[in-house]
Amino acid sequence: MEAVLHFAHNADSEAEVSYLRNLPILKVLQQENVEVTDWNELLASAPSGEDSLFWCLGYAGTLCALDATDFDSWFIYCLTVVDSALEACKIDNASNERKNLLALGLAARTFNFAANPVTKQLKCRDTLRSTGEYACSEDADIFAMWYVLRTLTDYLRLDFNNNLRALTSALGTMNKIRARYTQIVERLPKMDAC
Repeated sequence: MEAVLHFAHNADSEAEVSYLRNLPILKVLQQENVEVTDWNELLASAPSGEDSLFWCLGYAGTLCALDATDFDSWFIYCLTVVDSALEACKIDNASNERKNLLALGLAARTFNFAANPVTKQLKCRDTLRSTGEYACSEDADIFAMWYVLRTLTDYLRLDFNNNLRALTSALGTMNKIRARYTQIVERLPKMDAC
């Protein structure tokens, strides 16, 4: 009697690809330096025609970094992540204002504000205020702006009476970008913690 065997390669190669695709998330959560090459597998997994910078920063910011307890320091760290992503995506002409927007957006999306709420002592408050006025057109910028404005409105509410004009302006901008933000965020893969 002759036996017929069916076989295929085991999951070793897929495990390595999965690890490398998720490496930016892991490094962000551990506040480690994200190297330019750390984005390669993630960029390779981006859907055809997708904005590569949005894909990188949206994916890397999927989880909240519970060990980050100082928003100002977290923002500075996120600037390094943005610089790495910009280089990996071959975007070499980003202004400092755009870098601040992207970094503040990543920081605001991944910071644990429930345990460490926004306070009046925020050192990056001027940067946060000026970033809230940045004119966005790219998907990555709109995505980041949503989180910047959410944080900015929390900050402005701390001194509601003196910030009423700036607060209504920020809320108006949120209202203008809401529909586009909703369309953009739908393109990210859904990841739920077990």
